Amino acid sequence: RIPIGNEKTSRVEVRSVSPDANPYMVMYAVFRTGIQGEIAKIKNLRQAERYLPDNIYTAIDDFLAAEWTTTLLGEDVKARYADLKKASADRCPRLLGTFVKTPEVQYHHDVYNQYLWNLF
Repeated sequence: RIPIGNEKTSRVEVRSVSPDANPYMVMYAVFRTGIQGEIAKIKNLRQAERYLPDNIYTAIDDFLAAEWTTTLLGEDVKARYADLKKASADRCPRLLGTFVKTPEVQYHHDVYNQYLWNLF
C-alpha cells in the first residue's frame, strides 16, 4: 500500500507480513516479486477472489501449492521453510487446546524472574 502524502514523505508499506517474519526473507520476496512477478489482471484488487488465509495451516498449504514460491526460493529451501513453519504451528494453542506444557511454564517463569531481578 502507498499511503497518501506529499512527495517528500511518500513511502510504501507492506502490511500483510507477520511480525515474526524474517525481515531479510520478506525484503527479498517483496523486491523479487516486484521486479519479476506477474502484474494483476484486475484493476480493483478488493474484488479479487483470493484472500489471506485465516490460519497457519491453510497458509502453509497455499505456500506449498504456489508455483511462484518455488521459483522464488527453490524447491529445497521452500520444503525446509514449510517444515519449520509446520513444526512451529504444531506447538500452537490450536493443537494443544488448553494444555500448557510444563517446560513452557518453567521457561517463561524463569524469564520473568530474571526480568524482576534486573529491576533491583
